[in-house]
Amino acid sequence: MRRSGLFLVLTVLLWAVSGVGMAQDRPATVNWDSALNAVTRQLGDPRMDDTGFAALRGELDRLRVEATQERDRRKQVATATQAQLDSLGPAPAAGQPRESADIAASRRQLTARLQTEQDNVKQADLALARIQSLQDRVSDEARSQFTRQLSYRGPSPLTTDFWQDGMTDIAAVATQVIAAPAQWWQSVAPRRSGPVTLLQVAVVALIAVVVLVIVQRPLSRHFGVDPALASPAPARRTFAAFVAWLNATAVPMAVLWSVYGVLATDGWITGLFGTMVHSMMQAVSIALLAFGLAYAVLSPRHPAWALIPLPPQQQTLLLRRVALFAVSVVLVSMLVAPSRVPDFGTAGRNLVIAAVAVFLTVFNLLFADPRLWRPAFAANRPVRLLAWGMVLLNLLAAAAILLGYYSFAAFLSYGLLSSVLALAAYILVRVALRDGLNQFAEDAEGRARAAREMLGMSGTLSTSSQLLLGFATEIILAGLLVAALLLSWGMSSSALFGYLRELYFGVAIGPVTLSLGDMLAALMVLVVGIALTRFLSGGLNARLEQQHGIDPGVRNSMVTGLTYLGYLVAGLAAVAAVGLDLSNLAIIAGALSVGIGFGLQNIVNNFVSGLILLIERPVKVGDWVVVGDKEGYVRRINVRSTEIETFPRASVIIPNSELISSPVMNWTHRNRLGRVDIDIGFAYGTDVDKARDMLLDCLKASPDVLSMPAPTVLFRNFGDSALTFAVRGYISDVERRILIESDLRFAIYKACLAQGIEIPFTQTDIHLRDIDRIEQALQALGGKGPGSKKPAAD
Repeated sequence: MRRSGLFLVLTVLLWAVSGVGMAQDRPATVNWDSALNAVTRQLGDPRMDDTGFAALRGELDRLRVEATQERDRRKQVATATQAQLDSLGPAPAAGQPRESADIAASRRQLTARLQTEQDNVKQADLALARIQSLQDRVSDEARSQFTRQLSYRGPSPLTTDFWQDGMTDIAAVATQVIAAPAQWWQSVAPRRSGPVTLLQVAVVALIAVVVLVIVQRPLSRHFGVDPALASPAPARRTFAAFVAWLNATAVPMAVLWSVYGVLATDGWITGLFGTMVHSMMQAVSIALLAFGLAYAVLSPRHPAWALIPLPPQQQTLLLRRVALFAVSVVLVSMLVAPSRVPDFGTAGRNLVIAAVAVFLTVFNLLFADPRLWRPAFAANRPVRLLAWGMVLLNLLAAAAILLGYYSFAAFLSYGLLSSVLALAAYILVRVALRDGLNQFAEDAEGRARAAREMLGMSGTLSTSSQLLLGFATEIILAGLLVAALLLSWGMSSSALFGYLRELYFGVAIGPVTLSLGDMLAALMVLVVGIALTRFLSGGLNARLEQQHGIDPGVRNSMVTGLTYLGYLVAGLAAVAAVGLDLSNLAIIAGALSVGIGFGLQNIVNNFVSGLILLIERPVKVGDWVVVGDKEGYVRRINVRSTEIETFPRASVIIPNSELISSPVMNWTHRNRLGRVDIDIGFAYGTDVDKARDMLLDCLKASPDVLSMPAPTVLFRNFGDSALTFAVRGYISDVERRILIESDLRFAIYKACLAQGIEIPFTQTDIHLRDIDRIEQALQALGGKGPGSKKPAAD
């Protein structure tokens, strides 16, 4: 069931990838001149702000994508038309016979079509050049405006003019702000049905609450805080914090934004009052998210589940400051409301920007207070340095406010706050993901094992797979961190998405176009191909295991061959998805042949030998082999080498070329039939007939010795100390040869003792000739012979 689900998911992914490719091939017809002229007019408007520049970037990005697709489509049509024209051959020269009228008409039509398509390609290229120029102008104008804003210096807050002029501007528009709700009601109420809208609001809010409650219950049950766990893992704590944050903020935010969505869709949110309501909604959402995040991260009710362990005193102080921040966000949004009026004065705008900068700076200093974090990070020098750096930079922002650089102070304080939050989120998520990946890779039971089985993985992941997953996770998290930091320090989301979109659709570097989209598609095809291969090979292996009578070596060869074939197909499909011409592989093959000739010949030799082993199968997995002085069982046949497990359970890695070029003794190549051989000697004078019958009886009494072929006893030789006999019997499982020989030796020895047959040990008799002459020589030298008497003492 899990494999079927995985197959369905992979099929959907393949369909999605192919769908993206089909979507990119759709033709687009755009009047480039009118669209680009409109962008040029908007760019010349002196009232352009960040929102306007963002809209222009988005429009130019859209036009660039459409122009690129149009150019590529026209190029394909031109290429096809040129191929048809080439199939007609060259036109007849002067003096040659004329071609038929049909061929001439087809040539004229194809030539005209080719010219038209080439003109369209040139138009698209011209539009792309104009788009690139306008994008550069938009970037320059936005950069110049951003620089002017940061370097702008207004009157210092220490002067009375700053406050008087600012309050005057605020008072001038205060009446418009106060009257905005009444004006909105007078303009909207007569044209809208209140009861119907209220009913829609109630239904939508109720649906949102019900859906969230249904989702939150299983999340809390499976991933929420479990008081029974005294020391949860980092990944478990992070999931619990996310669930707690979701429970604390999801329901109120869902109700608020569902109500707002219904009112905005029905046309109730309009004018200045609608802008103020939207700002208030954003402020309330930020307040809810901030306090919910702090409560979830600190987990005051369950200290063991806190992502940042703080003592109760610091924890309470931090929660109070976060609550004060949440309330202040709402109040500041109300102060900023007058700035939404179109004719709001410069002095009032300076006052509002200064108030926002003061708000951010004060709370940055409150959150960066080293006294808060000293108990948790007393031994962590980088965190302490970061806290003091935050304090010093926010003091710089405070000095900038006093000097009149409000925009710079707001930019600096907002960038610091956002950067610290992004870095903290990166660290917490990174720790949780690393712990989660370790559990997924090594946990032998529970959900991690079920997830691996669903993905077609058996057992724990190898070290290389863990490193690959960890590396991919680090790249993704680092990319998200860089994006968050860029957004924190002034880059607009439209500009960031524009760069990503440009990278996705391709960046031309000389004649080569690098496209992140093609790379992701190739990676997706490769991953899906490998997953399908593992799925099919695992299914084939499971199916063959259920079939009786199939040799394990045959099963291994079939599964391994299917795996290598699937990997090859997946690699070729990934190369094709990138858009590389497979005909260019001939050049790569030529370069590889040079490399093989110099330094890769051993690797290629082992690779080809591995293929020969898999095809001819002189050695299979499970065989008992002897290679040189190494003896053991074949456990795995890879492309480059073969793993042999010796009887003491040591793994020997042997290059495949040695198994092809060197003699290999395979005890179980064709079957498991074997023979036991025992040599034994009996003393001279033993009744040889009795000894033979005794040995045959021992062989026949053994349940492991086969009756066909019949066992035999051979009189081998007349030894120096014994009569030598050879005992031979056939057995059905040669792997038990050593154990069976041992049992037979026990039985033979007991039978010899019972029947009084002597098994002699090696002995040597020395016979000396002319012993008399040797005695006489000894006596002549003054020695004593065997019969001489001992001389008397003096």
